[in-house]
Amino acid sequence: MSDKLLGLIIGAVIGLFCIIMGIQLLRNKWLRLIAGNTFGDAPKESVEKVRKPLGVFVFLVGCGCVALGIAIYLGYLGPAH
Repeated sequence: MSDKLLGLIIGAVIGLFCIIMGIQLLRNKWLRLIAGNTFGDAPKESVEKVRKPLGVFVFLVGCGCVALGIAIYLGYLGPAH
């Protein structure tokens, strides 16, 4: 397997997971991933205050990972062959 294809696969898998996680946080799901809310015992106000910015941030990180994987596959980044 070439290095370019491996970079695309890794970037796409990590990126798609982050995109799904960001969307789920924005939809008010998976809130136990937020620090301090592991057992669902954090006050609802504090979770709601952090939920939207964290969801947007994780979504953008996921988009960046996918873009990075595509850039590696197209040869803009990574090993030169």
